[in-house]
Amino acid sequence: MFSGWVLSTCAMVTTLILMNEFNDKTLSAVARYSRMKMMHRILTMRNAIFPILSPRPKGMSAGSKALDEIIDLYHPRLFISENVTDDDITKLRDNSKQMLTSLHPARTPSCIVRNSRFDYGDKYVYVNYIQHNQVDDWKTSHKPFVLYFHGGGFVFGGIETYSGLECHLSKELNMLIIHVEFFLSPENSHADTLLDVIGVYETLLAADPNINERLIGMGDSSGGMLWIHLLQWIATNNKPVPKGVVLHSPWPSLSFDNIGFHIESNNYLALDLAFNLRELAIGKNTDWHKLTDVEKRRLSPKEDSYEGFPPLYITAGTNEIFIKSIRKMVTNARKVDVSVTYDEAEGSMHTFALFHLWASEAECVQKKIAQWIQHRLLF
Repeated sequence: MFSGWVLSTCAMVTTLILMNEFNDKTLSAVARYSRMKMMHRILTMRNAIFPILSPRPKGMSAGSKALDEIIDLYHPRLFISENVTDDDITKLRDNSKQMLTSLHPARTPSCIVRNSRFDYGDKYVYVNYIQHNQVDDWKTSHKPFVLYFHGGGFVFGGIETYSGLECHLSKELNMLIIHVEFFLSPENSHADTLLDVIGVYETLLAADPNINERLIGMGDSSGGMLWIHLLQWIATNNKPVPKGVVLHSPWPSLSFDNIGFHIESNNYLALDLAFNLRELAIGKNTDWHKLTDVEKRRLSPKEDSYEGFPPLYITAGTNEIFIKSIRKMVTNARKVDVSVTYDEAEGSMHTFALFHLWASEAECVQKKIAQWIQHRLLF
């Protein structure tokens, strides 16, 4: 017992030393990442040997606990106040970019990111083509690709934050990734963002009416909500559906009716941040509960309406505030005969499946998703 405590104390001392050095702003990104990985290994080992020393949710793996601790130690809590200023939004975007780029894979030299633009009607939306060594022409290559809607509560996120992750996805799936760089709130209308994703899909169909046969949708967090909204539009307008859609910890809607007030807050997505992001999206000083049903439908997917959806692969962690809403979505989608593959990780955080570098359960899920996508493209 005594030797165990000695080992634990040594591990904690080493962690504190590494933490101090990691926070040294003169370190290069590579050096900071290396220190961070070393500390993750130390914390993972400590959590495996002495799980009682980490006050993290029950059922959480040693690696996931270590990831949670790293986020708490090295990254400021993502936060915006109710009386938000432009400086607060800039700070939120900077902090979220620093956090996520340090946790996502680094962009490799072989990965190409090419900017483009989709024009529809009198509007447009920027997109980025992401692939290794060369970028396939999605219009003429007839090869499958992934259409990705990023998360960030409609307020933060973008290609600079997600390019490393999407480069990794492109390489692992051997597919082109089309990243939609929709305009962010509050500078731009959230209702227009919902129209933009419809415009993107219509642009793809206009180029190739059968493009849905080689299209896989993917989105995380609020980007998952954009996919739900788009799929409802597709079903309502009798448009051809994608071969399948992967949703990582999706926001099922903006109602937040089943949000988990009992879930332990973390530095990534806490309750107050979710509510304040919603207010920025729908308009400052706008009370969601005072909106009419018509107004709500302009801003959010319809509750529990999943008829006509393609096969879905949904991931979620039990330690995220939307877990009850996600479980309800899975149940109701299956009731209307939607094929849903659901992966729920005990004790894991919001969008856990994106952090495969840090948690074995995320790595396992990503491998299963790759197999699922290949299976979907065969049928």
